[in-house]
Amino acid sequence: MKSDRIRIISTADALETLIRDLRKLGWFAFDTEFVGEDRYQPEVCLIQVSTDHVDALIDPLTPLDATPLWELVADPTIEKVVHAGSEDLSLCQLQIGKPAANVVDLQIAAGIAGLGYPINLARLCRVTTGESLHKSQTLTDWRRRPLNQEQIEYAAEDVRHLPGARRHLHALLTKLGRWPWLQEECAELCRETAKQKAEPTQISRLKGAGSLRGREWNIAEALLIERNTLAQQLDRPPRVVLKDHLLIELARRGWTDVERMRTLRGLNVSTTGLKRFAAAIEAAKKLPPPQHVDLDSEGDSNEEEMLLSLLTAVLRDYCNRSTLSYSILATKDDLRKVVRPYTRADKKGESPLEKGWRRDAVGSLLVDIIEGRRKLAVNRSGEGYGLTMIE
Repeated sequence: MKSDRIRIISTADALETLIRDLRKLGWFAFDTEFVGEDRYQPEVCLIQVSTDHVDALIDPLTPLDATPLWELVADPTIEKVVHAGSEDLSLCQLQIGKPAANVVDLQIAAGIAGLGYPINLARLCRVTTGESLHKSQTLTDWRRRPLNQEQIEYAAEDVRHLPGARRHLHALLTKLGRWPWLQEECAELCRETAKQKAEPTQISRLKGAGSLRGREWNIAEALLIERNTLAQQLDRPPRVVLKDHLLIELARRGWTDVERMRTLRGLNVSTTGLKRFAAAIEAAKKLPPPQHVDLDSEGDSNEEEMLLSLLTAVLRDYCNRSTLSYSILATKDDLRKVVRPYTRADKKGESPLEKGWRRDAVGSLLVDIIEGRRKLAVNRSGEGYGLTMIE
């Protein structure tokens, strides 16, 4: 461990000095330790910053106003290096109302470089810098003060190896011509994380929403809004106030009787809360059914399942030959959006595979296969089986 590298930032003057140094440098790696399982908004307990020469631990519980650091996270002229940083980046929107910008997420970089996705920090370090991380502190209560030396060392190590991993991946992706792909994907990550925090009641993010029909969708939207309002007032996470699967069940049943609602197993809501949900359901029932609901998770036909399996095999083979992680390239829903314009006349949604870096990677391959412009043959080489495209 390199304890002499570590600086504890607990005063405004020390933070100002750090910010000035980071601005001159033009980049830094960062991570956060936060507690979010019992609050409406996550409580930031520690912010870790690292460069080639220093590991700085910013302690907002001293208390210290960390706004200047968050302003740097939002500054598009300063590069931020993170690993699996969606939650850390979303905190920027919560703290100062601005999205993070100019981010390099090394988990995404590793996926685009074909090193695996998602890849944990320990493996990322092994395959890039050759470093081995020490024991995790995942069960640490980061709210407690003072922090002990083991916690301090762990927090610093969480970001210390990111600059070296960034250099390794930059060289690899530049050689592959894929650094612009990473920049595009990280820009989208910043937009999405900001959107999720700015719009916490978007029903499209509710697991199981795709199974709803007609006015059930209206009811789910109303319950989602009421759940969020109640969670704010109680300072509890929305999914603790009302679990997603129970919200979906209430939307399906459309009950407005509190006693009937109580028959659902796991529904631990006060009578006042249930009455509010019942009122929301009653109001939603009076609305006309939605006209444009994207239900991409509705059941696939046998024909669609066959096409999805075929295109999945094609993409997996392509990724094996192209040093690219399949799981970052495509999801099953992405493939549905390619298939369904051919199987359902009312499905015209553009697939992510048809735009941006994914289009650059895959091109017209999938459409050419569906439309018969390319054929497939199975071949075997010394390394095993693979697919050959026949023009």
